[in-house]
Amino acid sequence: MSWYEFRVRGVLDPATLRAFERLTSAPTRAETVLSGAHHDETAKATVLTRIQDLGLELVSLRRLPGDPGGSVHDPEA
Repeated sequence: MSWYEFRVRGVLDPATLRAFERLTSAPTRAETVLSGAHHDETAKATVLTRIQDLGLELVSLRRLPGDPGGSVHDPEA
């Protein structure tokens, strides 16, 4: 299992966030950070497809080291 962080442009409203119910969300001033565990590449691809289908702009995608325990881990912070 791998942990990933997806950053999308803008603060997502509650209705849009429901499309990502298995992910943890954290809004910032200009982005929403979605993070969570994915068992395989297909699960990660499903999230990317959902982002595209909703017309959202993906700012970044990165694999997080280890298990961040459900929180967003940013080693640069």
